[in-house]
Amino acid sequence: MPPENHHTPITRLEPGKPPPAHYYAENLLAIIGGVLHRYGDLLRPDERCFGERIVALPASAQRLLARLIGRRGPFIREDSLAYAEVGDLQSALAALAAAELIQRNPPAPAVALCDLLTVRDLDSVFGQELNGVRRRPTKPAQVSRILADVPESFLRWRVRRAVPWLRVRDLDHLDLYRLLFFGDRQQDPTTFVMRDLGVHKYEPIELSRATRLFADRKALDQYLALAAMQDEVAALGACPDMGSSTDQVANLLEQLRDELDHRALERRRSRVLNRLGRSLERAEAYDWALRCYARSTLAPARERQMRILHRLGRRRGVERLRREVLARPETRLEADFANRFARPYRREPVPTTDVELDAVPLVAIEQYALGLLTASGGTGWHLENDLPMAVFGLAYWPWVFAPIEGAFLHPFQTGPQDLFWPDFFTSRQADCPDPLRGPLKRQLRAVACAKAGTANRLFSWQRCPPTVFETVLDAIPESDLRALVEIVRDDLAGKRSGFPDLTIIYEPGRYEFVEVKGPNDQLQIHQRLWIHALLARGLPARV
Repeated sequence: MPPENHHTPITRLEPGKPPPAHYYAENLLAIIGGVLHRYGDLLRPDERCFGERIVALPASAQRLLARLIGRRGPFIREDSLAYAEVGDLQSALAALAAAELIQRNPPAPAVALCDLLTVRDLDSVFGQELNGVRRRPTKPAQVSRILADVPESFLRWRVRRAVPWLRVRDLDHLDLYRLLFFGDRQQDPTTFVMRDLGVHKYEPIELSRATRLFADRKALDQYLALAAMQDEVAALGACPDMGSSTDQVANLLEQLRDELDHRALERRRSRVLNRLGRSLERAEAYDWALRCYARSTLAPARERQMRILHRLGRRRGVERLRREVLARPETRLEADFANRFARPYRREPVPTTDVELDAVPLVAIEQYALGLLTASGGTGWHLENDLPMAVFGLAYWPWVFAPIEGAFLHPFQTGPQDLFWPDFFTSRQADCPDPLRGPLKRQLRAVACAKAGTANRLFSWQRCPPTVFETVLDAIPESDLRALVEIVRDDLAGKRSGFPDLTIIYEPGRYEFVEVKGPNDQLQIHQRLWIHALLARGLPARV
């Protein structure tokens, strides 16, 4: 099947002006059509029929449905529907009802129906029952009195006569379509609006069945099961009561027992285990927490196990895990922890310059330090991690946006799903050229010019604009830029944070990276790792 056309014309929106009549419907149809195209073979008949019914609606009904799914609450008052683009509202409602996409005046709890009514509505509909209530009662007082005095069936009949209501049907199917289109359960059609307002500019993505997240229905069902377990773990709370939750925890552990072959699903399984393990730690259910972490394949599971075993006095277990981590660390942070967990341990010092403050600065401490450092010449910026990530992201742009299976799920991604996974590089090295084989500065300039403003998950163009980037490229030697890229490449996930606050350029070839700390503040672990990595490569860095 050919790739999905992701170059369809974009409707440019203007702030303060209404969008074109079919705008919201087009966004809904893009989601429905995209899922039918890429996942139609995985959908069950009722799920596929849901999408096909939406596609077959008349335009007015599509426009109304697109508006309804953005409304809050399961029940919606019909007299609150006022959308100019819909036109004949009653015809649109009738079409949605005939397609079984909405239900008019469906069964609803009495309290939910009362919530649909204003204080004035309640007084109008139930004025007789409210006799005797103090003048100008609050809505909760009105509702409480009505629920006590009015039989539920009679209450529903009265509300229906005054204010008909509806609900959108099969919202679980709509949630599935959103999941398959966006790849997660958080995003919704407002993403289209951000693009069309010009807030974000996205790299064109090749979308096809060959690169979709779920290759078969089994993988999709596994994801849905893991999502349900994730919700269950969240419902247990940060410190579950093991007196009443033991059976539930045991059942969850049984369901999460086996490692999965699917890369994305295995990471999700391990994240659920790590979150459950952390909650059990807080509840001091240490044996249960150890079982969670032992089944996880994702950091910081082994670190948490070592901490628990140390707390329980199981030194042999700590040493076994420590040797295992040092032999095959998942991240630099994990290896650093294993080294520090040996006793005794002394941190390597980092170059530090102390500055006495005559008075409390009236600006951020970083800006104050920048002023001191450039007082005799030079220029600098508070870039933090945006600088190394921009250098790396521009150098490896083709790798970041390579059409790898399961990496890109929708046209609004600013990076692949697996960007910070351990196998990010190995999954692409056969298809993507090594950017460090040729002149790096020339390549960085070319990509920065071609891609300026295009959203990249690694860095912000606002914080590291082309003018700043060009100045940095002029001043920092090619060999140092290569070293910076290599540091990030060797530990991409771990180097997302901790880079020194300030990048200072004094003159061509003379620069430094400076971390700024106020009184009583100290370096975090990831900051130490960055500074040690820079110094090991001969790059100037200090605190």
